Amino acid sequence: MNPAHLVEMAARSVGHSEALMELALAWTVTTRPYISGTRGLARWSGMGDQAVRQTVGAEGEVSDFKLVWTRTRGVSSPTAEERDSMEIRFRSNTGGRHRSTSPKNLSSPLSPLGDLALKEGRKELLEGNAVTTAAISDRAREVLGRGLETLSTLDTLNGTKQTAHILRALDPSLDVWAEVHGEGPGFALGRRAWHLAVLSGLEDVVLSSQDIAELLGVAQKTVRDLLARMTKVNCLLVHKVRQGRSFVYEIRWASVVRPDGGYWDDRFTRHQVRDQRAERDREVQATSARRGTPEGAIAWKAANPRTRQTFLDDLPEATAQEWRGLVERGDELEIHAYLVEQTKEAGPVPSTPKALVEKTVERRPAQESLEAAELSAKVAEMRKRVVARVT
Repeated sequence: MNPAHLVEMAARSVGHSEALMELALAWTVTTRPYISGTRGLARWSGMGDQAVRQTVGAEGEVSDFKLVWTRTRGVSSPTAEERDSMEIRFRSNTGGRHRSTSPKNLSSPLSPLGDLALKEGRKELLEGNAVTTAAISDRAREVLGRGLETLSTLDTLNGTKQTAHILRALDPSLDVWAEVHGEGPGFALGRRAWHLAVLSGLEDVVLSSQDIAELLGVAQKTVRDLLARMTKVNCLLVHKVRQGRSFVYEIRWASVVRPDGGYWDDRFTRHQVRDQRAERDREVQATSARRGTPEGAIAWKAANPRTRQTFLDDLPEATAQEWRGLVERGDELEIHAYLVEQTKEAGPVPSTPKALVEKTVERRPAQESLEAAELSAKVAEMRKRVVARVT
C-alpha cells in the first residue's frame, strides 16, 4: 500500500466536511483494495447501501469531490454477482506507478493543501507545500503536519508494529467511528471524530475549538457537540485546559484509542456494527436467491399483503383447499416449502418436448375411442353376414 495516498486524501479533505463520505470510501479501498460490491463497501466503510450508491459517481466517472473513481457500479440483474459488482478506486493526483485512477481523469481541482508528495524511501513532506499556507491557524497547521507525517509511515495493516496498530485503529468500520442512531454501541464517537483522528494521525494533540472547526470544515456548534460526545464516551479522551483567557482541548488519541497507549480502551477495537450489517446482508442475499426461483417468486406473490387478495381471487374454483389455506395464511416460507415439495413429486422438467409428445402419443384417448368404434362397426357387419347365411 502506498502511504502517499493516505497523506493525499487526508490533505484534500481538510476543511471539507462535505467530502467525509467520499473520504471513508477512498480510505477503505486504499487500505483494503480487495473490497468490492455495494454491500461490501457499505460494511467496511461504515455506511449504508443507499449512501454508497449516492456517493460514488457514474460508471467510469469520478464522484462530486473527486476522491473516488467508479470503475463499475453493477447492473440491474437477477444475478446477485452482477447486481453487487461495484468497484471503485481512490482518484489520486500524485501520479506514479501507484496511481489508481482513470487516465482520462488526471486533471483535478486544487486541494486546500495543494499537492503533497513523499520522497522515495523517506517520510518527508516537501518544503514549501501548502501545509504552510493553508487557511488554518499555526497550531492547527503544526498538528496537521505531524499527523500527515504519521500517515506517511502507514504502509501495511499486518503485523504488530505501531504503524500497523494505527492503521487498524483508523478503520472506518470500527464501532468507535460508527454513525448510528438508536440501537448501536454507546461508545461510538461518529464519523467527524474519525475525520479528526485521521488528520491528527491518531496522535495526542492540543487544539482549540476554532482549530478543530477549521480542520474539519464545520461550525463551532458542531465542534462543541463533538467534544461533548467524546467526553461523554470516555472522560479520559478529552481534557479541557485553560490557556490564558481561552480554553484548549487536549485530545488523547494515542493514549486511549491505540493499543500501546497508557489509557487504552479495548472497546475501540470492536466491529459489532459491521458484523450485524454482514448478518443482515446474508439474510437479504438468501431471500433474494429464494425469490429468484419459480417457487420463490410464486410464494412471494402469494404471501405479499399487496398481491395476496388478487392471487386468491384468480384461483380456480377447483383449487385444493390445502393450497388455498396456505395462501390465506400468507406464510412465504411455508408456501415456498410446499411448492418445492410439489415440484419434487412432479419430477424434473424434460430438457426437450420429445418425451412429453411420446407420452401423449402412447395414451391418445381420442384415437383409442375412434378405433373402438370402427371395430364395433366391423363386428356388427360380420354378424349380419353370418346371420344372413344361416337363414
